[in-house]
Amino acid sequence: MMLEILAESALRSVALGCAAWLGMKLTRVRNQHLQMMIWTVVLVVSMAMPMLTPWMRVTIPADQMPVRLPLIMSADVSLIAPPVLPRAQDSWVAASPANVAAPEQAAVGVDWRLLATVAYVMVGGAMMVRLLIGLLLMWRVVGAARPVRDRWGASVDVRVSEVVRVPVTFASTILLPPESSAWSARKRQAVLLHEGSHVADRDFHVLLLAAINRAIFWFNPFAWWLHSRLADLAEIISDDAAIAGLDDRRCYAEILLDVAGNHQRLPAGLAMARPGTAGRRVECILAATTVSPKICGRKRFLIATSLVPLAALSAGTIAPGAAPMQLAPLAPATQLGADPSMRPGPAQLDRYVGQFQVTGASVLTVTRDGARLFAHATGERPQQLIALSDHEFITELGDANLAFETDGDGSATAVVLRDPSAWGGRAGLRRRARVDAATASEIEANFAQRVAAVPDRFRDQVPTPGAGAALRALIEDMRHDAPAGVRMSLQLTDRVRQHVPRYGEILSALGAVESIFFRGVGPGGYDIYGVKFANGSAEFRIDLAADGKMEDINFQPEGDGTLGGIAACAIEPTLKSASDGAPISLALTNRSGADIRLFWLDVDGRRRISRRTLPNDYSTEVFTNISRPLIVADPGGECREIILPGLLTRVHVIEPQQSGDSPGRAAVSRTSPIAGSDEALRRHIEAIRNGTPDYDRMTREAAANTRQLWPQGQAILAKLGALRAMSFRGVTQGGNDVYMVQFANGSAEWQIGLVDDGQIGRIVLGPQY
Repeated sequence: MMLEILAESALRSVALGCAAWLGMKLTRVRNQHLQMMIWTVVLVVSMAMPMLTPWMRVTIPADQMPVRLPLIMSADVSLIAPPVLPRAQDSWVAASPANVAAPEQAAVGVDWRLLATVAYVMVGGAMMVRLLIGLLLMWRVVGAARPVRDRWGASVDVRVSEVVRVPVTFASTILLPPESSAWSARKRQAVLLHEGSHVADRDFHVLLLAAINRAIFWFNPFAWWLHSRLADLAEIISDDAAIAGLDDRRCYAEILLDVAGNHQRLPAGLAMARPGTAGRRVECILAATTVSPKICGRKRFLIATSLVPLAALSAGTIAPGAAPMQLAPLAPATQLGADPSMRPGPAQLDRYVGQFQVTGASVLTVTRDGARLFAHATGERPQQLIALSDHEFITELGDANLAFETDGDGSATAVVLRDPSAWGGRAGLRRRARVDAATASEIEANFAQRVAAVPDRFRDQVPTPGAGAALRALIEDMRHDAPAGVRMSLQLTDRVRQHVPRYGEILSALGAVESIFFRGVGPGGYDIYGVKFANGSAEFRIDLAADGKMEDINFQPEGDGTLGGIAACAIEPTLKSASDGAPISLALTNRSGADIRLFWLDVDGRRRISRRTLPNDYSTEVFTNISRPLIVADPGGECREIILPGLLTRVHVIEPQQSGDSPGRAAVSRTSPIAGSDEALRRHIEAIRNGTPDYDRMTREAAANTRQLWPQGQAILAKLGALRAMSFRGVTQGGNDVYMVQFANGSAEWQIGLVDDGQIGRIVLGPQY
């Protein structure tokens, strides 16, 4: 009987967990604090399920159908676990000679129920004993630890133990290793912020309950997954708390990796970092731009209350009774989602309406239509914003997040763009302030003038007067870590100053400027320059305004002419990095059919985790040097190929591995276009000309790039006139087809790349240098 109750409770817990997971997916719950609270409620209900089930039984009369049965049928029955069927020895099976065993056979038969009970008790008991011993051992360690009397440890219970090698939280006590006295103030602050968050959120107690639940339901995979998920969320939330305190993601990531290097298995407690998860956490830390806001106690209570009907459905049973009885009404199932108070109403949406400056040439305009909010950057079409919370939204295409910052009366003063590139900004442009209507109108008028001038500039390919001299002066300023604000717009000045150390390091490695030469005008109206340095070369793209100030600048180091190439994984043990190579930028595209991981080799030949995991059909730009090998690996870390940075690998496509291929084998170059690329390019050109880009036929990355340059592209096509003919010219190093397109009033070059499902993965107007 005990095993039946446990098995039924495990199934009901799985149903509850699936419903909670589905609800969070449908409502796009991404706040880590909210996820932690929901899964904690699921944990508590799962542990109480054996006791809840008898109390949540609804009995239906056997010989009379109750009038209120339609109310029960209107509930979401997929959330109700199926009842356990009667066993064969019950009255459901007719007694016949074929179904009745002889007494002698029954006496010598194996009692499988007893064996199953013994196995359950042995495994579950062993896990509980192990957990108890671990708690007792750590309790002794805490008792023997020396309290910290210094000022920095006064706010919480901090102790130093000779036993631990990594920061650990046990109950409400933080244990530090002896060498913590020699830590820098920055590292000590990061550790205390992280571990202090565990104490404040009572993560130890939540995970202790999860460990007990896992020991009780050790046969249920969901119990193991729930423990792991709660542990991951606890670390993510604590990482966010440390990042918010330090305000330096890269610094915290380095501290986390340093702590993970001193791995230690402990009988109990929350260690700050483990080698098995440190890499994934560092990737998430560096990839994110904001931290999840905390949830107030009132909202926690309301959300927890909204989960009560779901818990009742998962624990409920509909069973036949012996006599008719009047059935009480049963409320329909409640869909899991955020509390209605978290969703902004029309009055609150009005406070978000306005203009926010994204760049010197673009503003983000937010408007309201009834209960819906829309946003569009200068020259783009509006997109509806879907609410994730009362202040955070995602676009209808799912390609950008934004959150509003408000003042005391709730009016938006700024917007934080999680993916600024989707709105025409750069990676460093995240927080954008509100501007008044006059300023927004001036920016949009200047933008319209620039768009009108782009077709002639693109046709004539003549540089902006003074652009070359301005570029030379700016390079010298950045080399000496002193960019002059008088040469740049306010927005560009802010961005450049944020990255001065990085830019200065790259330009110092390139050496003195030897020559600057004009390459052409891009479709966005920017001037393209090549710069020859003493130790290499680079390409610069600048946008010079009429007043002589730079509105935008972007540059890519191109190395020193070293060829580079693709190497086989077998030579990895013989490779290592050097620090004196010329800087170079690699454009990598993943067309392997699966996610890949990137690792650098350090000066000792050891792998170091790169900044990102690259999903399939995505591209990335990586700044490195020609003496730094890059390992391309599958999600499990197995090497696929080795990229040796250089001229031949500046643009590289990671292809699927064919049967019989060895890792590192280079893809065979094509000499003919991809099937359907010419037709896809024709459709794209006509869609841009008509002002109706088909984003459904593009990857997210290609759609974002198209939206940024759509106004300029439409103006150029209007100047070129009707399309006359197309001719295939070849394949780029990155695997894109090159077409020369003839129009009534001229010609232009296009590059197009298709992914496996026929979507446009890359679309570029104009020659690429």
